Amino acid sequence: MAALLRGLQVGRVLRSLGSVAVQRAASPQCSSVRRGFHRAALLRVHDDSKNPSSTHHEHYQAHSSAQDTSADEGTSTSTHEASAGGTATGQEDPQVNTSYQDQSGEQNEDYETEEQLAERILTAALDFVPQYGWTVESLAAGAETLGLSSASTGMFNNGAGDLVLHFVGHCNAQLTEILAEQHKQIQLGQAEPKKTAEFLRDAVETRLRMLIPYIDIWPQAMSILILPHNIPHSLKHLSTLMDDMWYYAGDRSTDMNWYTKRAALTGIYNTTELVMLQDTSPDWQDSWTFLDNRIQDVVNMAGTAKQVQSTGEALAQGLMGAAVTLKNMTGLNQRR
Repeated sequence: MAALLRGLQVGRVLRSLGSVAVQRAASPQCSSVRRGFHRAALLRVHDDSKNPSSTHHEHYQAHSSAQDTSADEGTSTSTHEASAGGTATGQEDPQVNTSYQDQSGEQNEDYETEEQLAERILTAALDFVPQYGWTVESLAAGAETLGLSSASTGMFNNGAGDLVLHFVGHCNAQLTEILAEQHKQIQLGQAEPKKTAEFLRDAVETRLRMLIPYIDIWPQAMSILILPHNIPHSLKHLSTLMDDMWYYAGDRSTDMNWYTKRAALTGIYNTTELVMLQDTSPDWQDSWTFLDNRIQDVVNMAGTAKQVQSTGEALAQGLMGAAVTLKNMTGLNQRR
């Protein structure tokens, strides 16, 4: 029995020694495996820690590149939009502005005020004055040529008076343009300045020649101009005409000469106009001869007494011309 117990103890000792030997023999490999496992784990953790940041960095770069590309494309697209009309998104605001500008442009081109429309009708009506005279019928015919109803003549409260005054103002404006152009040529050295008498004579003749297309029916226009409600407008046109003639003639007087010169030239203009109505000479030569003789009275004014006398003579001639005008109104002295 004692031998059996001793054998069991020896077996335990041997088994213990065997396990220790096995552990010592296996420990290097286990350590190596364990170290390899930990190293792989660390590498994986390290790679995992690197990969997200790398992936995030690459994602950020890709996102930034996409944004830059989008921005470049947007800039390119915006440039193209500016030249070609824009994309659907960026075009909305420019379309509104363009549409507004186009609409305003169309309004400037197509929309006209009542005054502008009246101006067009009056200008068109002048073509029918030789046929219908200075009448509302001429206004109606002019309106119809513009595609308007003849009822549009109702906008002219003064009727034929508006037509005559429009013609007078239009002729005065034409003369002013001519005189201004001549003055410009003189300043540029392209033309020689005229003497005052010659300048005034040519200016009056140029203005009166504008009446020739309507000379046979001009007495009717004169009778309309001297109607009480038209006299203020007639005098205003006449005063403006005299001012322009004297201004471009070089007159800068600020004393009484300013009034006497204009009054004298007014008388000469009116009397020459009346002479034209009865002139039967070729190209109205008698009228221009009369003008040549009378224009010197305005230029050769020396003293105050002579100025008053010349002015009085001019006004007297105007009164005599008024009597002739009354005869012309009745058709007794019309040019044949």
